[in-house]
Amino acid sequence: MENTSIKTIGDLLTSAAKERPGKVHLREKAGKDGIAERTFSQLRTDTLKVASFLSNEGERPVHAGIISSSSIACITAFLGTMTGGHIAVPIDPLLSAEEMADNLMRADVTVLFYDKRFQGKIDEIRKLYPGITAYVCLSPADGVLSLNEVLEREEAGEQLPLDPAQCACILYTSGTTGKSKGVMLSHGNLIDNAYCCDNEGDEHDVMLSVLPIHHAYCITCDLLLSLRYGATLCINDSLMRVVQNIALFKPTMMLFVPLIAETIYHKILAEKKKNPLIPLKLIGQKVFGKDLRVIFCGGAYLAPELIRAYEKMGIPMTQGYGMTECSPRISSSSLDDPSSADDVGRIVKNCQVRIVDGEIQAKSPSVMMGYYHNEEATREIFTEDGWLKTGDLGYVKDDHIFITGRIKNLIILSNGENVSPEELENRFLGCEWLSEVMVYSEGEQITAEVYPYPEYADKAEKLFRKKVEEINKSVPQTRRIVRLRLRDRDFDKTTSRKIKRNQTGEKGRLL
Repeated sequence: MENTSIKTIGDLLTSAAKERPGKVHLREKAGKDGIAERTFSQLRTDTLKVASFLSNEGERPVHAGIISSSSIACITAFLGTMTGGHIAVPIDPLLSAEEMADNLMRADVTVLFYDKRFQGKIDEIRKLYPGITAYVCLSPADGVLSLNEVLEREEAGEQLPLDPAQCACILYTSGTTGKSKGVMLSHGNLIDNAYCCDNEGDEHDVMLSVLPIHHAYCITCDLLLSLRYGATLCINDSLMRVVQNIALFKPTMMLFVPLIAETIYHKILAEKKKNPLIPLKLIGQKVFGKDLRVIFCGGAYLAPELIRAYEKMGIPMTQGYGMTECSPRISSSSLDDPSSADDVGRIVKNCQVRIVDGEIQAKSPSVMMGYYHNEEATREIFTEDGWLKTGDLGYVKDDHIFITGRIKNLIILSNGENVSPEELENRFLGCEWLSEVMVYSEGEQITAEVYPYPEYADKAEKLFRKKVEEINKSVPQTRRIVRLRLRDRDFDKTTSRKIKRNQTGEKGRLL
């Protein structure tokens, strides 16, 4: 559907239900062998009932938190909150109860939708944050209000007119340093980003959603794009069962973060070692099926070697670039306009990009309203003339963006040389023995610390030294790796699986 009349999340849901009322939009596993489904029309009706419920729970807008893994119920609560003119606050369910309570409190949440699998944390939140006046369990449970009860007792009212400039949701960043900030995204921000590229799908597509609902990438590129194109969105119930769910739902397209792509590829390589006579392409087809036509990847750096590896299996992989503060896309690529192995796609429609002192800065209708209750941080991330400072280093060529590193991660040596750790880390990627790597400075010495896959533990030191020698031959002397550290456990990470660069735990063994 075109966006000439689509200005808000409510508009998008109404239009999708009108165009394809009886078509299945959402699918998920139910019980041992069953599958639950919701049509576009049923979803819109349910979201209007949620909106009606929230309107009776306090003055508009109600700030409604959501603590859940992805599910039809979770999506219904999320969309219902926004279509009613309220503000959705999805929270990462992997956080501690203390961190959840802090995020809910800072977002002024008064209603909480939750998955009963996290009941233990919910009990703690009740004690830590008394500001929540209503709890709704997303699945039936004894003695508590459930979403099913809400849907049974509420009437689906008319879609209220919404202002595209009003806040639709607050998403917390999960940066590798510092305290998370609540990003306010308006209806206009989200709709602009959902329509910032063309020809990304059609009504015949089946999408498998593996990313969590608190992730901006999931919201825009899974949920909103499936509504825009009328595609069927299937929900992956666990990262441990991605491969099984690919076989079950037979998707034509998927969104990955690089870690998921790397993990699955490593399993494919392991299978290849067990069966050396079977072509890698056939093993890849067995894992991904014959219907998959593209994997979109974002959220972190995607190694060119991984793109090429998937291409050898006959699976095109494209990538994009952005951040939560930009809803999230700044650049993107597609099968019609693929990126090279080195760039992160073409700048999307309506977005301007400039480079100032090496930093990528952006301005577009997708850029956030600001950080909730944090004017100081909002001022810091915008320039005086209104451009969003991404904190990423890079350059633009032929409207494509190339990333070279993060400003806050730069290693600044006493001779004035600035070294991007990501530039060196990227040179390790593609090593089949390597699980994780981090480059940093110990005094004046550039250090590489790695965690190998356990099956390579005996050979890791030799392979590590050989790789560093190879890297050092290809970089200027000032950027050579001097210290090597080998770990016997993985790095501490954020819940979005990014390595925490400020971790101060025991370092790897110095070689």
